[in-house]
Amino acid sequence: MREAHPEIERLGARVIAVGTGADYQAQHLMDSGTPFPCLVDADARLYAALGIGRIEWHEWLKPAVWGNYLRALRRGSRPGRVTGDPRRLSGVAIIDPDRRVRWVYRSRVPGDYPPVGTVLDELQRATGRSGHPRG
Repeated sequence: MREAHPEIERLGARVIAVGTGADYQAQHLMDSGTPFPCLVDADARLYAALGIGRIEWHEWLKPAVWGNYLRALRRGSRPGRVTGDPRRLSGVAIIDPDRRVRWVYRSRVPGDYPPVGTVLDELQRATGRSGHPRG
């Protein structure tokens, strides 16, 4: 969402990253240039409310998991110390100011994220605003 952050703000929305890791990791992300707040949900209450699950041990063997991992390494991502729930899957949610969930993407395997364009399209629908063309 970093690269889409300016467009998200033009649509009148805010990004808030939430993870199950440690406070120091969230702070490190913000200190190293993440342009939005990074929060910790140690009890995974938001994940539960959004229906975002956990990966089963045998699913770590799926080629999609390792493909996502290798793509992240090629982009320069380096995994740090694992904290929180390493089996917790990820997701993206659009929640309106009245706290209504307008859209949720729930990953099926680690590293499964929706395309940024899809998130922006859903955000445009949720806000009723049109964004700028994406390149």
